[in-house]
Amino acid sequence: MLARSFPALGAAAAVTSRLRIGTGICLVVERDPIVLAKEVATLDVLSRGRFIFGVGGGWNAEEMADHGTDFALRWQVLRERVAAMKEIWTSEAPRFHGRFVNFDRCLANPKPVQRPHPPILMGGMGGHARQRAVDCGAGWMPIHGREDIVAGIEDLRQRAERAGRGPVPVTVWSAKPDAGVVGAYVKAGVHRIVLTMPPLGRDAALGVLDSYAAFIKVFA
Repeated sequence: MLARSFPALGAAAAVTSRLRIGTGICLVVERDPIVLAKEVATLDVLSRGRFIFGVGGGWNAEEMADHGTDFALRWQVLRERVAAMKEIWTSEAPRFHGRFVNFDRCLANPKPVQRPHPPILMGGMGGHARQRAVDCGAGWMPIHGREDIVAGIEDLRQRAERAGRGPVPVTVWSAKPDAGVVGAYVKAGVHRIVLTMPPLGRDAALGVLDSYAAFIKVFA
């Protein structure tokens, strides 16, 4: 996710009251976790508790190297940085000492409105991504069309049961506004479906949003 998206999300939060805002996804492995924790908490405050934190490991090895992250270690880095951010969000005197993140006692404000912190949705496909969602996330966020998500939901349920967790919510990213597609996801128990917007001018974009609103009412 590009750094400039955070100011854009802040602007969206300032002019809305019910719309949830989120990242899909934020490349935690390419960002400083102390700065990122503050950005996330600030967005949650600006939105009055409407922020959803979608994260992922990414795929661009060269890009990661430019940010100092070894591609082979990206998931370990992600887990540790997420753990460090949770400490910053939930502790009045956070400190963290790990392999990839190290800081002594510090002050970090504001704290998120949502307690203990905004929901963390784990992006990615396949069993490993679902296991990460069970281990350190509040939900799984697969991309429509990349795999059989309905079958993945059953696998996710079994993994959650083995871990002693309740159901893990699923957010499907970039689904098509197709009644058959969305209906199948609804039947499978998908918690949230994200329809993406093409790059359009104002009038055309408003027309697409109106068509989406009509489509969504069918499933409301």
